[in-house]
Amino acid sequence: MKKKIIFMYSGQGSQYYQMGKELYENHQQFKFWMDKCDEIVQPIINASLIEILYRGKGKGEPFDNVLHTKPALLCIQYSLTKVLKDMGIQPDFLMGYSVGELVAAVVSEAISLEDGIRLAVDIARLTDEKTQPAAMLAVMGSKSLMTDFPDLFHDSWLTAENFDENFVVSGLPQAIQHLHEGLNKKTIMSQILPVKYGFHTELIDPIEEECKQLVRDTPVSTTKTPMISSLNEGIVQKLDGDYLWKAIRYPVNFQQTIRRILDTGDYIFIDVGPSGTLATFVKYILIPGSDSATLQVLNQFGRDLINIDRLKANLQSNV
Repeated sequence: MKKKIIFMYSGQGSQYYQMGKELYENHQQFKFWMDKCDEIVQPIINASLIEILYRGKGKGEPFDNVLHTKPALLCIQYSLTKVLKDMGIQPDFLMGYSVGELVAAVVSEAISLEDGIRLAVDIARLTDEKTQPAAMLAVMGSKSLMTDFPDLFHDSWLTAENFDENFVVSGLPQAIQHLHEGLNKKTIMSQILPVKYGFHTELIDPIEEECKQLVRDTPVSTTKTPMISSLNEGIVQKLDGDYLWKAIRYPVNFQQTIRRILDTGDYIFIDVGPSGTLATFVKYILIPGSDSATLQVLNQFGRDLINIDRLKANLQSNV
């Protein structure tokens, strides 16, 4: 029996300058869709997303301007989806992580590309103007660290559970910096993410009603490709303002979602995000001997064209 394919879309924190540059310069289909997205984005943000991504700063510099990162994540992942579909790779399900839920909604045709980009920018503007600065920290360890070291974690919120040894917390910048330094002293690895706002916590509650209203004002139809909720709500076929709000307000339990999927059979998980992090998470969740597979295309190390060829070959051997 053919394994079903799940396209996974990542959220804030997975972005970086130069993401997808090799594809943009060498892959006609990817360039076409990125240029089309840029035509939509330019009048909304008064800047060229292509210029921001590929003709400015290097990979090592933090890409954390939410007015640019939100539409960039949507455009990159949407364009890459078009490339995969043009190769004959069709998803049976779509799954988003945080703002990746909006990407999945656009790919599913529940929301048009134009409306999706505008929605991404409008939510980013609200976040920038009406919520206080915050920070996010990925912790390489068990969630039990939060109870083991309550003094370190008391000013932070759990925002994501990725796999047994990886979770994310958010809080005010000073608290997260203190936590990061405290974990370093205990030789516990952690990484501050390029996210300057408290998504998935009460810190973004000031924009709740306006965010929901933005979605209510956006034409939404039934999904043409089913979406798997990372909010433990099963299969999503109709989106509303409450759902997309919850996708950025409440913690993401990626591990639980993947385990729930695996209870129903074997799948091929394709990470359509720019960093390959979701594919890595799935690898750690899969039990030894699993017949499910996880594949990725883009990452921070480049070799995008080779990765596409490798994905196609791996896909043929895993179907």
